[in-house]
Amino acid sequence: MRILLIDDSDFFRLRLRQMLREALPEAEVDSWDPVAYGKPGPSFDWRRYDVMLLDEAPAPQADGFAWLRDFRENPAAPPAVMLADSGGEENAVRAVKSGAADYVPKDALDARRLAAAIREAILEGSQPRRDLASLAITQPLPVTSIGKPVGDDAVDIPGYAILREIGRGGMSKVYLAERQADRLQLVLKVLDPRLHADPQFRERFLREYRILSRIRDENVVAIFDQGVTARHAYFAMEYFPGGDLKQHIAKRMTSMAALKILAQIAKALDAVHSAGVVHRDLKPQNIMYRENHKVAILDFGLARELDATTTLTQRGMVFATPLYMSPEQCLGQPHGPLGDLYSAGVIFWEMLTGEVPFSGDNAPALAYQHVHGAIPRLPQRLAGYQPIVDRLLAKKPEERFQSARELFAYIAH
Repeated sequence: MRILLIDDSDFFRLRLRQMLREALPEAEVDSWDPVAYGKPGPSFDWRRYDVMLLDEAPAPQADGFAWLRDFRENPAAPPAVMLADSGGEENAVRAVKSGAADYVPKDALDARRLAAAIREAILEGSQPRRDLASLAITQPLPVTSIGKPVGDDAVDIPGYAILREIGRGGMSKVYLAERQADRLQLVLKVLDPRLHADPQFRERFLREYRILSRIRDENVVAIFDQGVTARHAYFAMEYFPGGDLKQHIAKRMTSMAALKILAQIAKALDAVHSAGVVHRDLKPQNIMYRENHKVAILDFGLARELDATTTLTQRGMVFATPLYMSPEQCLGQPHGPLGDLYSAGVIFWEMLTGEVPFSGDNAPALAYQHVHGAIPRLPQRLAGYQPIVDRLLAKKPEERFQSARELFAYIAH
């Protein structure tokens, strides 16, 4: 690992080198004094470095954010961790817009935090190992039965070996499986055999595959195959080894990490909405992590429509999880793309604080809070994010961001 450190303070560069020797003894560190050498120019060889550490004020009268934007114009530039003299959520937003992988106040810096930021930046800057779209099989799989019993069910899907059950919803079960053609591990979503004989349930189940097959975006689950056998309707999609967002929230997230995840959610929703689809059940459990720490949304509501223990069931209402429902859903009104943005706002609040913004003893109490409860205020250390929260959690759709693309542009540009 090779690191480039850009900072105008001899003392701070020495301090960081000591931290890096402690935290990453295998790393090679090059120091760049911007007072002596100025800003690295167009001919600078960025390919030598895996990551850069850049002061937000690298030299007198210099703007580190502007420097970073210029650096990022070069495809060879490595991911960057911005170093700040003090905290500030407004500057964290600027760092994201400028292309930083992380933003760390110097007064909160220690060897462990520095190493974590560097590893995260390198991981974020790495390219996915495989092109997910290329993994889809367009020709029929050989009709060979290699399924095996899982629990009390005998799941027998031609072309796949079932490894274990990993989840279930109101009308389906989800299995980790191995594809016979290339030994790829993926996820099989299988309609409950008790519902398989009903054409209506089977059609509703397979509609999710057709919806997902129209959406091509790195932040939406990749879909590979679907089929119907004598006993099962199923479709195959990518496997996420990194777990779901709910698990990551439980471990506590930095505000910078939360903002970057929100940007990815916005990008995914833009693709979904552009395809003429509304998710209607966005929640942390439906946002999954890949190995490179990028996220993707999945589960477009069909698997949970019949789960009465986690849904509201008022007439005319889309079934969804009450904690993340939009005011429109709570009132039985149409939940459009701006309703998805409201749900994203609830998730953003939860990523920032570790708690949901509204609570209640039951679904009607939660619905009342979504419709009538005041938008909560973030603690002072996070107050810079309040304008985003206010626009996402606005009770009236017309007062929110007017599209996922607008939200993404606000964060990322």
